[in-house]
Amino acid sequence: MNSLTTPSHNARTIAVCFAAAMSVTALVLTAVTWSKMHRSIRVMQETLELRMEWERTLSLMKDAETGQRGYLLTGVEEYLEPFERAKSSLPDMVSRLSELTTKAGKSDGEAKAVGESMRQLLDAMSETVVVRRREGIEAGLQMMQKADSKRLMDAIRVRISEVVDEQEVFIEKGARAMQMDLRWGYVSAISTGAMALLAGVVALFLLREAHYRARREERLMMEKKRAEESNQQKSTFLATMSHEIRTPMNAILGFGELLEEEVKSEKEKRYVQSILTGGRSLLQLINDILDLSKIEAGMMQLKEEPMDVRDLGAFVQQLFGQQAAEKGVMLRVEVDEKLPHSLLLDGVRLRQILINVVGNALKFTDSGKVEVRFYADDGREATHSRLDLHMEIDDTGRGIAPEFQRDIFQPFIQVEEVSGSKRNHGTGLGLTIVKRLTELVNGRVSMKSEVGKGTQFHFEFPGVTVSARLPLVQGGRDAEVNFDDLQPSKILVVDDNETNRELLKGIFEGSRHTLRFATNGREAVDEVGRELPDVVLMDIRMPVMDGREALRAIRSKKDLSLLPVIAVTASSLSEDERQLRSSFDGYVRKPFSRLQLYLELAQFIARVDAVEAPSEYVVEPGIVLDEGQRSEWRNLAGRLREIEVEVWPGVRDGMLMSEVRAFATNLLETGRTSRCSVLELYAKRLLADIDSFSLSSLENGLQAFPKCIKEIEMLSNSDHP
Repeated sequence: MNSLTTPSHNARTIAVCFAAAMSVTALVLTAVTWSKMHRSIRVMQETLELRMEWERTLSLMKDAETGQRGYLLTGVEEYLEPFERAKSSLPDMVSRLSELTTKAGKSDGEAKAVGESMRQLLDAMSETVVVRRREGIEAGLQMMQKADSKRLMDAIRVRISEVVDEQEVFIEKGARAMQMDLRWGYVSAISTGAMALLAGVVALFLLREAHYRARREERLMMEKKRAEESNQQKSTFLATMSHEIRTPMNAILGFGELLEEEVKSEKEKRYVQSILTGGRSLLQLINDILDLSKIEAGMMQLKEEPMDVRDLGAFVQQLFGQQAAEKGVMLRVEVDEKLPHSLLLDGVRLRQILINVVGNALKFTDSGKVEVRFYADDGREATHSRLDLHMEIDDTGRGIAPEFQRDIFQPFIQVEEVSGSKRNHGTGLGLTIVKRLTELVNGRVSMKSEVGKGTQFHFEFPGVTVSARLPLVQGGRDAEVNFDDLQPSKILVVDDNETNRELLKGIFEGSRHTLRFATNGREAVDEVGRELPDVVLMDIRMPVMDGREALRAIRSKKDLSLLPVIAVTASSLSEDERQLRSSFDGYVRKPFSRLQLYLELAQFIARVDAVEAPSEYVVEPGIVLDEGQRSEWRNLAGRLREIEVEVWPGVRDGMLMSEVRAFATNLLETGRTSRCSVLELYAKRLLADIDSFSLSSLENGLQAFPKCIKEIEMLSNSDHP
């Protein structure tokens, strides 16, 4: 039983909930009681303050009256000081009374009325003082009697006394309420203390077990941390070792390929071929170990590109044909003719899958055949934008015993021959990587096997996108790569390793390209400033200045912002590759083949036989427009220029069939709305190429979109045909 559902756990949960409920109840009771007490105290304070202000006001008016009478009788000016003080303080007194009355939750009408009476009284007193000062004591006394100051003062006294009496009653009630609240406060304090004590006892009871549990969790966390650190150290070690091994492997395979072109005798060719085969096997083993580490760490990245599965079939025949012939096993590859010639797939991962599965099939098949089939689901048309791709590898080998089939995809599990022989050794990683890679590309793999009859591996890749963009290269071998197919260019090679520089020098030897060399990033920046190359091959790890810093220095110069810089690195970390691809214009990983280097350079150096878009997508001038049409076409050209900037690049580069069709349909509707026959014709030709699956013509047609806009602009600005 899970520890989280044991009776002791339930009891602890109930106890904790009870203690929490008591604590919350006590806190709420205390909060309510003390809130009421606080409110009562605040009201009492406000009432006392208001009463004191009324009493101070009355006292001030009495002093003013006494001072006025003293002056009338004696004529001494000092007696007028209380009077003058009351007169100057009157506005502030009235304002203060109104403020305090409102704050106490009452109307300030009484305060304003008393204030008006005090103003009238002080005005009358002022007139009396003026008469006394000007005409003498008799006139002043007569004026006082005439002004009826006594009546006004008596009225003020009565009004203020009534207000003070009301407040006294309110204060007495408030005092009684405070006493009641205080008693409740004592009760709540005692209750809170009791509940807190009870909650404390419960908490103390749980503390010991919580302490033990915390220690257990701490130990588990430490063990988890150590495991994660160990895994990280393992990944870092593998990546570092891979980097250190790839650099010499680059020299071994690179010079081996160069030597393969130079040797003449069959014996020498066999020796070179053995070197290349051994080097590639070692590199494949390194890649298998590193790939498994990447997959487990979630660092494996996918890169979907247009490819023809027929090239995969040719790859299998080329790679395993000789091995199959030597064993007397027939290797057969079938590709369904309904499959489109261009699908968006991660060709690298599919090749890894095929290498492992077909390699195992040949390893365990001594006679008979190995068949590789590619097909789509029945009923799916080749022109649809998506399809479900299936891949099957059948062999007539020894088969796999049922007890091994369950663990066949587990790492480091090796399936021995049924006879018990152990001639076939390996790392036990191949099929593990196959399963992980298949799942990584959202595919599924299943296996059927029978001892003595053979094995079948079935792969399904649902929802594969049909691409309108042709694969960059249809087949081909490194030996067939000709760098002179690219326009003669100046290439700057930046690498601190002399062997790597010699390798690149040998690759381009005899070509029409000019190579210059730098041994670190600082030299590269100086070389670029001295003479601008057409492209830079930049190593990353170098002394003095590394490749990243050199790239920043080059990009900081305005006139060098468009210079193509290709990163050349032995790093196998996905994060490094992602960062390098985002900052550099291109990316080549060591060890690289002549073909890989050629494909990367071909993105920045034009081919010698490059041609313009087909003429059928260029409309010859010959249309006469009236002024209204010219104006409409000029507006249309402006909108098309916006499409050229915002929409066209994505459609052109992605070449997804659905996007191209939507793009062409939108242009057709726009052309009809604007009465532009040039745009209509262009859009119809795009749609025709889509329907006929003429991919090469379609790609050229998309490239001609700016020319179509230019033609519309020329016609809209011309008065003559």
